[in-house]
Amino acid sequence: MVNSNTKFSQNGFTLVEIIVSTAIFVTVVASMLAIFNYTLQINRRVQALREVVQGTRTFAETVTREIRNGRIDYSSWTSECDASNYTNGSNKTLSILTKSGDKLCFYFEGGQMYLKKQTPSGSITAPVLSSERFGINESTFAFIVQPSTDPNPDTAPYPLIQPLVTIAAEFTLNDGVNTPTTINYQTTISTDVYDTQK
Repeated sequence: MVNSNTKFSQNGFTLVEIIVSTAIFVTVVASMLAIFNYTLQINRRVQALREVVQGTRTFAETVTREIRNGRIDYSSWTSECDASNYTNGSNKTLSILTKSGDKLCFYFEGGQMYLKKQTPSGSITAPVLSSERFGINESTFAFIVQPSTDPNPDTAPYPLIQPLVTIAAEFTLNDGVNTPTTINYQTTISTDVYDTQK
């Protein structure tokens, strides 16, 4: 016979306690996953921004090095480089004469910036940057040359004017996952030594 006055101890959880603890656990895990996902998105954006900054820096260093080591060529020596466009604020080509007598031409073709180099032994054409993800927005790109006409004509007197080249551009990185990352860029470069005695 069982005594009805005997008290049984409860060693488990009630249904309400289990539901409350499960709800708290799910809320905490969902919050942690949301924070983790947000952190990954920020990390991807920062990585994309870092990559577009690096591509912009590489492009700018390449063009700056050639401008500083040469002088602006105001004559058109190739069909890709039309020096008569220097008066145009949206000029997309630049022609440079190096100290060694080589001719360089920066120009766009098919959405890519190319460098054409003519030496006594022939000409070479190569992309300035070879990246499928990094690009230059051609519609916003411009080489602005000041003065726009040759300040040092072949006849005397030779004025001591050092031309300046301003590069204005929008650089983009398309990683195929996020919205393209863009950077607006502008810099002005002058030649270190301008040969006024042609």
